[in-house]
Amino acid sequence: MEAQTQTNETNNAATSAVTAAVAVKLPEFWKNDPRMWFAQAEAQFALAGVVQDETKYYHIISKLDQTVIIQVADIVTEPPRENKYPAVKGRLISRYEVSAQGKLEQLLNSCDLGDMRPSHLLARMLELAAGLNVNESVLRVLFIQRMPERVKTILSICDGNTLQQLANMADKITDFSPSVVAATSSAAVPGLSDLQDQIAQLTAEVRRMKTSDGRSRSSSRSRQSGAPADSVCWYHRKYGRNAQQCREPCVFKDSKN
Repeated sequence: MEAQTQTNETNNAATSAVTAAVAVKLPEFWKNDPRMWFAQAEAQFALAGVVQDETKYYHIISKLDQTVIIQVADIVTEPPRENKYPAVKGRLISRYEVSAQGKLEQLLNSCDLGDMRPSHLLARMLELAAGLNVNESVLRVLFIQRMPERVKTILSICDGNTLQQLANMADKITDFSPSVVAATSSAAVPGLSDLQDQIAQLTAEVRRMKTSDGRSRSSSRSRQSGAPADSVCWYHRKYGRNAQQCREPCVFKDSKN
């Protein structure tokens, strides 16, 4: 009876090991972010019930290409009796994790918008800034500098917003491509009115997100012009009759006229 019980336990353990091996599906090793790659690996180990050090070790080794595995060649050829997984993890993180100086250089010089959404750029900037002595005001300047001109103009007047609010706002602004508006503005195109309505809603949202001081100044200038605040462009709300530019639709009327 006891022998049968031991046999069943052995079979169950073998079945569990096979099931865990199938359940764990790791991506190829991320050279640019080893710490996050191991975090994902450990999440999969937890979900699959993988707890054995040796099993974790072999899962990791199986996902290292030739350019990476040479960094742990001594561990692979002569694995330690215990703590194989911590040994591989510690070595790979130490070899591939970007140093504090490297992160700062990327943050200042090579972290650009490119094809990313503004909110994704901010997430990358915050990741690089983690652990560095970079305050939010510096990140704010760097983030706004990397925005397209049409976005930069709007964000630069939103002094009271958090970084995440600026990123969310930038996402919405970049969703409306100027080329699309320009291409459709000269003809009655189906859906154009909907696009214009969305742009108007976005503009109203930008106004609402300004600081209360900015709103009070805008309201004061709007009353002087005799027009509702929402129907006066930003240039006339800020400079009144001294505005050098105007953006449609705007109903500002100079009191001298």
